[in-house]
Amino acid sequence: MNVLIAYATTEGQTDKIARFMAAALTEEGHEVRFHNVSDLSGGLTVTDYDKVIVAGSVHSGKHQPDLELFAFANRERLNQMPGLLVSVSLAAAFPDTLDEARGYVGTFLEATRWKPAQTIQVAGAVKPGNYDWFQKSALLEGDLAGHLNEDLQEMREFTDWETLKQTVTDFAGS
Repeated sequence: MNVLIAYATTEGQTDKIARFMAAALTEEGHEVRFHNVSDLSGGLTVTDYDKVIVAGSVHSGKHQPDLELFAFANRERLNQMPGLLVSVSLAAAFPDTLDEARGYVGTFLEATRWKPAQTIQVAGAVKPGNYDWFQKSALLEGDLAGHLNEDLQEMREFTDWETLKQTVTDFAGS
């Protein structure tokens, strides 16, 4: 299977997730093209692939604009091929905020008019060294505040790597 992984990243966790998915698929014998949609120099043609995985992270309630633009601009072809949306957010890490994570997916799909065969919400990471005062304040005062260290000094990863691997390999194999 020839699989495209198109992704956008803000703090690097989605890049790490995309690389992990590419490695898992390569181990299974699939051909994988790994492409950051913010890099316009890649000469990407969506029609060259059998399946597509689109991955992006949520910040301030939205996925990256470049990812949204990619999905919208390619929606006709994306809607003709098996697709998986991987939505990365902290809201996906906790049962009491999972509905919020699902809402991000709905907003993305409505804006892009893409109808992937499957979606998955993947828990992201807290990377305090990347945050300014406003971002730290928003995390400590929002819905996730009860789940995070008050000082936001430590990087903390919530991604469930085994579930992600199983989902991605099942998707590519189906």
